[in-house]
Amino acid sequence: IQYCLDRPAVLTVVPGVRGLGDLAELLRYRESTRKERDYSAIASFTPEAAVGSCVYCNHCQPCPAGIDIGIVNKYYDLALAGDKMAANHYQKLAVGADACLGCGHCDRHCPFKVKQQARMKTICEYFRKGV
Repeated sequence: IQYCLDRPAVLTVVPGVRGLGDLAELLRYRESTRKERDYSAIASFTPEAAVGSCVYCNHCQPCPAGIDIGIVNKYYDLALAGDKMAANHYQKLAVGADACLGCGHCDRHCPFKVKQQARMKTICEYFRKGV
């Protein structure tokens, strides 16, 4: 429940309930401790092959500059792979990689240990070249 509530723009979570047992278990969330609600252990499930690669999960959000880091990375990766439309989509974003403040929020929250600050600079330079 906490994981879902921590996602940007999520105000409510409505889980499925099969019976009174499920309902009782869900209601225990209200009295749970911060430690019980901590879901950081999921970062340990990260496949080694994904470490250092953005998988567009948006755990880095919210970006104080308003960058949709996942989609910026996705358009960059698609453009590198030869997708001509990706650059066009990137150019239409309201906030691009050039808006990065260098605050490090994204780097601290990425379960895949992607250095997003540095990546935003690389992405900005790539799209400035007019690819």
